[in-house]
Parts: sequence; structure tokens; C-alpha cells
Amino acid sequence: MSDNIIIRKANESDLEEILALINAPDADNGTAMEFRDANTIYQSILNDPNYFQILASTEQHIVGIITLVIIVQMTHEGSTTALISDLIVSETLLNHEAQATVANDLLQYTSSLAQEYGCYKTIVENDYQPKITESACEELDFKKSSHSFLRK
Repeated sequence: MSDNIIIRKANESDLEEILALINAPDADNGTAMEFRDANTIYQSILNDPNYFQILASTEQHIVGIITLVIIVQMTHEGSTTALISDLIVSETLLNHEAQATVANDLLQYTSSLAQEYGCYKTIVENDYQPKITESACEELDFKKSSHSFLRK
């Protein structure tokens, strides 16, 4: 982990900075929702014990986010699966190495949290910043899988 980056779970005071990060053109095509609508969704996320918004921050700003959802299943004897998505690293980190470090730190933290929840598998799915995501997944020994299908 980078010396000046703190990885932590999000709290209520983080929403405005999260929206600013999502609103970046490289993240969600600059399509962040209005604060009022976002606040309703954000409160439901914070109140869900199986849903985590994880942040990377400096002392001044949030520089990365990632989402972890723990899915409880009837199969595999009621075990859990981790779904990691929405990995976004700030464009303010102009150095590609710094962006990669933040992505790795976020993915490593969420993977460890998934292990704490006893997840028998972890799936990473991310529409944003594919090169950074792929690099972080490879660094942490995630394997590509062709067992998924997608409909939008």
C-alpha cells in the first residue's frame, strides 16, 4: 500500500467527493446523478450489511473507489460470493504508476474483506478504466473467466 494513501470504508460525509469522482469523464462518462437522488441510494448502500463502498484517500481527497457486494447463496451450502465492481481511480493522479498502485490497493482490500466474509469465489466486473482494472487483477492473480454473459 502506498504510504500516503488510506484505504477505508465509506461514510456519510464522503458522498460529494464520490460523486465528483464518478462524474469524471474517464469514470462514468460524466453522468453522475443529482445529489438528492444519489443520497437516497447512498444511504441504502451504507445501511446494507452486505454492500461496501471502499475508498482510497489522501489526507485531502478521495482518489479512488470500489464496490464490494457479498452475495449470500442457496447453493454451495449457503456460502457467499463476492462481487467487486466500479473500480474508479482519480484522473488527478497523473502518474500511471500511482493510479495502478491505488487500484491494486483497493482490489487487495476488497479481496481481503471478501475472505473475511468466507466468500468461496470473488468476481471482478468493471466497466470503468479497463486497463487499470485488468492490470490490478493480473497483479493479484485473478484469472479471466468465460463463464459470464451480459445483457444491457
